[in-house]
Amino acid sequence: MWIPSKSPKLAVAVYNWKGDVRSGLPLEIGETVQILEEHGAWFRGFSTKNRSAWGIFPACVVSIRPCTVKGSGASAIAELKDDPLVREIACVLREWARLWKKLYVERETYRFSAVAKVMRELLSGRRALLAGTLTQDQTRALRLKLVAKLDWGNR
Repeated sequence: MWIPSKSPKLAVAVYNWKGDVRSGLPLEIGETVQILEEHGAWFRGFSTKNRSAWGIFPACVVSIRPCTVKGSGASAIAELKDDPLVREIACVLREWARLWKKLYVERETYRFSAVAKVMRELLSGRRALLAGTLTQDQTRALRLKLVAKLDWGNR
């Protein structure tokens, strides 16, 4: 029996999932979904990038994140409270993954290695920001370093 959520919840996919069950919602890592109903270890909801894509997915492939709710009832919309820099890094890493693969296929080893190094640094910095264990000064310095890395990659 599906139980409606008391308030809208947002979750981020931490694993790719093909949605290979009836009414399954395929998910990619980093994709945000709004959870509307729960049933045991399964959720029913929709993708925030395509609100017409509804379906079910296992709870183990997503991580529920803090969110703010705008509106009420059936029209309630949830928004992540995540740091915008953390989200930007996730989007950039997804974009750069395609470029990285292209560099590998074209055997551009120097550029491939350079992009790989920056991607690892961004991933490590993102992880540190999400952990929330840094002092204010360390956080400020890390944010500046990460923005510089993003700028480097966008040239």
